[in-house]
Amino acid sequence: MRLPGLALAALCLLFAVLLLLGTVGAQDVTRYLPGVDTSLPGSATYAAHCLACHGPSGLGLAESAARFPADHQQCSRCHNPRNPPTLREHAAANDLAVFSLGEPTPLADAAYLARFPSLAALEAYVRAAMPRWDPGKLSPAEARAVSLYVLHLSGSVPEGLQALYYEGGDSEALEAIDAAAVPLGR
Repeated sequence: MRLPGLALAALCLLFAVLLLLGTVGAQDVTRYLPGVDTSLPGSATYAAHCLACHGPSGLGLAESAARFPADHQQCSRCHNPRNPPTLREHAAANDLAVFSLGEPTPLADAAYLARFPSLAALEAYVRAAMPRWDPGKLSPAEARAVSLYVLHLSGSVPEGLQALYYEGGDSEALEAIDAAAVPLGR
């Protein structure tokens, strides 16, 4: 009779471990964006598709490279002028050439983002050119959210959107914005 009791205890222990893994095992975006409010719209998309090159706080390649061990901080494998313009994600792991463009732009630079005349222009660029290894991969909603998140990183979320972005974050309301009517720069 002792065996059924042990089996029941083992089953309970297994259930507890599985329950714990179910809640802790999910990938936590905060480990990719230390010190950044990951509740903001676009932060998870940024972590998945932008952070590797642009860095956790959008400061660019130097910040991003610093996250790796010293012997892996040479980024010329991906950011090499001799590489082809794009290489799809599935082939990137097996090839030495990933992108042809140089260092990624520091996205925390409000002056750089001001080059885009409107939120629609920034979104169009993000949608057409990013992520660099698979341009066009982001949906319109993801491009909108990550564009707003990038504006957050640079401290340049347009005044008329700040309450909606920071306090609401309602994805449907953010998607309903007329992006062409939201000026960013020139």
